Amino acid sequence: MEILFLGTGAAEGWPGVFCQCRCCEKARALGGKNLRTRSSVQIDGEYKFDLPPDTYHHVLTHNLNLADIRHLFITHCHEDHFYWKELAMRGRPFAHRRSEAALHVYGDRWVKETAAWQELSNAGLSFHEVEPGGSYQAGEAWLYPFQANHLEDKGALIYVFQKDGISLLYGHDSGFFYEEVWAELSRFHLDVVVLEGTHGEEDVWDNHMGIPAVIRTRERMLETGIASEQTVFVATHFSHNGGLLHHELEERLNPHSILVAYDGMRLEVPRRD
Repeated sequence: MEILFLGTGAAEGWPGVFCQCRCCEKARALGGKNLRTRSSVQIDGEYKFDLPPDTYHHVLTHNLNLADIRHLFITHCHEDHFYWKELAMRGRPFAHRRSEAALHVYGDRWVKETAAWQELSNAGLSFHEVEPGGSYQAGEAWLYPFQANHLEDKGALIYVFQKDGISLLYGHDSGFFYEEVWAELSRFHLDVVVLEGTHGEEDVWDNHMGIPAVIRTRERMLETGIASEQTVFVATHFSHNGGLLHHELEERLNPHSILVAYDGMRLEVPRRD
């Protein structure tokens, strides 16, 4: 399984579009791994989590062809994760695709209600409404959604994604998981865990996470057998408001065996037979 981190920033990106704070000015000066676009991950060139406003930038930067994506998983309806108008570019006259295969889009009812699907009628889409606790086949993969600790008035999901014997948790946007979600996750042994570190060193546990919650999540997964020492843990979705540049995030998280994602980072996970 190849996991490509297309973007690793929070809603405003890093540096923030209009921001002049110390962290954004420093990121502009240093460049490299400190420059973060809105978060998204692509798996094996066929599966994608979220559709942020930076999608076209990702296509150009990473030499992608999104016509190859067959399954798109949306975590929640916030525009930095679901910029639905981009899907219109899949239809004529904006795109002339060699294949008429549908792009399967998965999300909860809030995702369904956010987009004006009538405007996307010629984009070759097939929407699948998913619910927490369900299981859904997506090509050669299986998808298991769970309720995220995010958005009180509208839904948000985290996902377990299984393919080629590998189990991956895509765990943002979410604060520390609800107890009922911990109980559901006990059914899995995870090979890769993607968490979020939006708030940096801040002691934040609800809606988003700070580093203390990220570290405790890994510890609890090891304690309960959901993960092992061989499980790859990755933190992503960082905000400049968290106050830590890339090397500072590594200094805090690497000692706890947690990788710090950056735009363009690739993970290769061997197939499990």
